[in-house]
Amino acid sequence: MSDQVQFTYHLHPPGKATGSLLVGNKNTSFEITNICNPLYDLLKGLVSMVVEPRHLWDEDNTIWVDWFNETSCIKWILNTTDGKDLKIRIISTKDIFDESNAEVILESGCDFMEFCQAIISELDRFIKELGLLNYEQIWKKDEFPITYHLILKKYLIEHKLWKSIDNKTDNLYDEISILEA
Repeated sequence: MSDQVQFTYHLHPPGKATGSLLVGNKNTSFEITNICNPLYDLLKGLVSMVVEPRHLWDEDNTIWVDWFNETSCIKWILNTTDGKDLKIRIISTKDIFDESNAEVILESGCDFMEFCQAIISELDRFIKELGLLNYEQIWKKDEFPITYHLILKKYLIEHKLWKSIDNKTDNLYDEISILEA
Protein backbone atom coordinates (compact mmCIF):
# COMPACT_ATOMS: atom_id res chain seq x y z
CA MET A 1 0.00 0.00 0.00
CA SER A 2 1.16 3.49 -0.79
CA ASP A 3 1.84 6.06 1.90
CA GLN A 4 0.02 8.64 -0.24
CA VAL A 5 -3.32 7.87 1.43
CA GLN A 6 -3.78 6.86 5.06
CA PHE A 7 -7.03 6.49 6.97
CA THR A 8 -7.58 5.80 10.67
CA TYR A 9 -10.83 5.01 12.46
CA HIS A 10 -11.48 4.29 16.15
CA LEU A 11 -14.66 3.77 18.17
CA HIS A 12 -15.18 5.26 21.62
CA PRO A 13 -18.17 4.16 23.68
CA PRO A 14 -20.92 5.07 23.60
CA GLY A 15 -21.50 5.89 19.95
CA LYS A 16 -18.54 8.08 19.07
CA ALA A 17 -15.75 7.67 16.54
CA THR A 18 -12.54 9.52 15.78
CA GLY A 19 -10.13 9.22 12.94
CA SER A 20 -8.09 10.93 10.31
CA LEU A 21 -7.43 11.04 6.59
CA LEU A 22 -4.03 11.85 5.12
CA VAL A 23 -3.76 12.43 1.37
CA GLY A 24 -0.26 13.35 0.24
CA ASN A 25 0.79 16.09 2.63
CA LYS A 26 -2.75 17.16 3.55
CA ASN A 27 -4.35 15.83 6.71
CA THR A 28 -7.63 16.19 8.55
CA SER A 29 -9.03 14.58 11.65
CA PHE A 30 -12.63 14.09 12.66
CA GLU A 31 -14.87 13.25 15.58
CA ILE A 32 -18.35 11.97 14.81
CA THR A 33 -21.32 10.43 16.57
CA ASN A 34 -23.86 7.75 15.77
CA ILE A 35 -26.36 10.39 14.68
CA CYS A 36 -25.27 9.14 11.26
CA ASN A 37 -24.01 5.84 9.87
CA PRO A 38 -20.63 7.02 8.57
CA LEU A 39 -19.02 3.76 7.50
CA TYR A 40 -22.16 2.55 5.76
CA ASP A 41 -22.53 5.83 3.87
CA LEU A 42 -18.87 6.01 2.84
CA LEU A 43 -18.59 2.36 1.75
CA LYS A 44 -21.94 2.41 -0.07
CA GLY A 45 -20.82 5.52 -1.94
CA LEU A 46 -17.49 3.99 -2.93
CA VAL A 47 -19.22 0.81 -4.09
CA SER A 48 -21.57 2.89 -6.24
CA MET A 49 -18.55 4.52 -7.89
CA VAL A 50 -17.20 1.05 -8.71
CA VAL A 51 -20.33 -0.79 -9.82
CA GLU A 52 -22.05 2.19 -11.46
CA PRO A 53 -19.13 3.97 -13.18
CA ARG A 54 -21.13 6.98 -14.38
CA HIS A 55 -18.01 8.57 -15.83
CA LEU A 56 -18.11 5.95 -18.63
CA TRP A 57 -21.33 7.58 -19.86
CA ASP A 58 -19.95 11.11 -19.46
CA GLU A 59 -22.08 11.58 -16.34
CA ASP A 60 -21.01 13.04 -13.03
CA ASN A 61 -19.46 10.30 -10.84
CA THR A 62 -19.64 12.09 -7.51
CA ILE A 63 -20.72 10.94 -4.08
CA TRP A 64 -21.62 13.08 -1.08
CA VAL A 65 -21.28 11.61 2.38
CA ASP A 66 -22.41 13.50 5.50
CA TRP A 67 -20.92 12.67 8.89
CA PHE A 68 -22.32 14.38 12.00
CA ASN A 69 -21.22 15.25 15.49
CA GLU A 70 -23.04 17.29 18.13
CA THR A 71 -22.10 20.68 16.69
CA SER A 72 -21.38 20.27 12.99
CA CYS A 73 -21.53 18.26 9.82
CA ILE A 74 -18.51 16.94 7.94
CA LYS A 75 -19.29 16.57 4.25
CA TRP A 76 -17.17 14.35 2.03
CA ILE A 77 -17.41 15.12 -1.70
CA LEU A 78 -15.62 12.48 -3.79
CA ASN A 79 -15.44 12.72 -7.58
CA THR A 80 -13.78 10.84 -10.42
CA THR A 81 -14.03 11.71 -14.09
CA ASP A 82 -12.12 8.65 -15.31
CA GLY A 83 -12.35 5.99 -12.56
CA LYS A 84 -8.65 6.42 -11.82
CA ASP A 85 -8.07 9.86 -10.34
CA LEU A 86 -10.13 10.83 -7.31
CA LYS A 87 -10.80 14.40 -6.22
CA ILE A 88 -11.49 14.73 -2.51
CA ARG A 89 -13.08 17.72 -0.84
CA ILE A 90 -14.08 17.58 2.81
CA ILE A 91 -15.85 20.51 4.42
CA SER A 92 -17.12 21.22 7.91
CA THR A 93 -20.25 23.25 8.44
CA LYS A 94 -22.38 24.17 11.45
CA ASP A 95 -25.54 24.34 9.33
CA ILE A 96 -26.22 21.25 7.23
CA PHE A 97 -28.53 23.24 4.93
CA ASP A 98 -26.22 26.20 4.34
CA GLU A 99 -22.67 25.66 3.13
CA SER A 100 -21.93 29.37 2.60
CA ASN A 101 -19.91 29.47 5.83
CA ALA A 102 -18.39 26.02 5.44
CA GLU A 103 -14.70 25.50 6.15
CA VAL A 104 -12.70 23.36 3.72
CA ILE A 105 -10.77 20.96 5.97
CA LEU A 106 -9.18 18.89 3.19
CA GLU A 107 -8.96 19.29 -0.55
CA SER A 108 -6.71 16.98 -2.50
CA GLY A 109 -6.52 14.26 -5.10
CA CYS A 110 -5.19 10.73 -5.32
CA ASP A 111 -5.52 7.44 -7.14
CA PHE A 112 -9.04 6.01 -6.68
CA MET A 113 -7.82 2.49 -5.94
CA GLU A 114 -5.24 3.77 -3.43
CA PHE A 115 -8.02 5.60 -1.64
CA CYS A 116 -10.20 2.47 -1.54
CA GLN A 117 -7.23 0.42 -0.39
CA ALA A 118 -6.49 2.82 2.48
CA ILE A 119 -10.12 2.81 3.64
CA ILE A 120 -10.55 -0.97 3.38
CA SER A 121 -7.15 -1.74 4.93
CA GLU A 122 -7.99 0.31 8.01
CA LEU A 123 -11.52 -1.03 8.31
CA ASP A 124 -10.27 -4.58 7.79
CA ARG A 125 -7.81 -4.15 10.66
CA PHE A 126 -10.46 -2.40 12.71
CA ILE A 127 -13.23 -5.02 12.33
CA LYS A 128 -10.89 -7.99 12.75
CA GLU A 129 -9.61 -6.50 15.98
CA LEU A 130 -12.98 -5.35 17.30
CA GLY A 131 -15.35 -7.97 15.88
CA LEU A 132 -18.82 -7.53 14.42
CA LEU A 133 -20.62 -8.09 17.72
CA ASN A 134 -18.47 -5.60 19.63
CA TYR A 135 -18.89 -3.00 16.87
CA GLU A 136 -22.64 -2.78 17.35
CA GLN A 137 -22.34 -2.80 21.15
CA ILE A 138 -19.85 0.09 21.17
CA TRP A 139 -21.39 2.09 18.31
CA LYS A 140 -24.85 1.69 19.95
CA LYS A 141 -26.80 1.93 16.74
CA ASP A 142 -25.91 0.30 13.43
CA GLU A 143 -24.24 -2.89 12.32
CA PHE A 144 -20.88 -2.82 10.55
CA PRO A 145 -21.52 -2.54 6.76
CA ILE A 146 -19.92 -5.90 6.02
CA THR A 147 -21.51 -6.33 2.56
CA TYR A 148 -20.06 -3.08 1.18
CA HIS A 149 -16.75 -3.78 2.90
CA LEU A 150 -16.53 -7.19 1.20
CA ILE A 151 -17.52 -5.81 -2.22
CA LEU A 152 -14.68 -3.28 -2.06
CA LYS A 153 -12.22 -5.84 -0.69
CA LYS A 154 -13.13 -8.19 -3.57
CA TYR A 155 -12.59 -5.30 -5.99
CA LEU A 156 -9.09 -4.77 -4.58
CA ILE A 157 -8.33 -8.52 -4.71
CA GLU A 158 -9.45 -8.68 -8.36
CA HIS A 159 -7.06 -5.83 -9.17
CA LYS A 160 -4.24 -7.55 -7.26
CA LEU A 161 -4.04 -4.77 -4.69
CA TRP A 162 -4.73 -6.91 -1.62
CA LYS A 163 -2.38 -9.14 0.32
CA SER A 164 -4.13 -11.61 2.55
CA ILE A 165 -2.93 -12.03 6.12
CA ASP A 166 -3.85 -15.23 7.96
CA ASN A 167 -4.61 -14.13 11.51
CA LYS A 168 -6.53 -16.58 13.64
CA THR A 169 -6.24 -14.67 16.90
CA ASP A 170 -8.67 -11.81 16.41
CA ASN A 171 -12.28 -11.27 17.47
CA LEU A 172 -13.67 -11.67 13.96
CA TYR A 173 -12.06 -15.10 13.62
CA ASP A 174 -13.62 -16.12 16.94
CA GLU A 175 -17.04 -14.93 15.75
CA ILE A 176 -16.76 -16.85 12.47
CA SER A 177 -15.87 -19.94 14.50
CA ILE A 178 -19.23 -19.56 16.23
CA LEU A 179 -20.92 -19.93 12.84
CA GLU A 180 -18.98 -23.12 12.19
CA ALA A 181 -20.00 -24.66 15.55
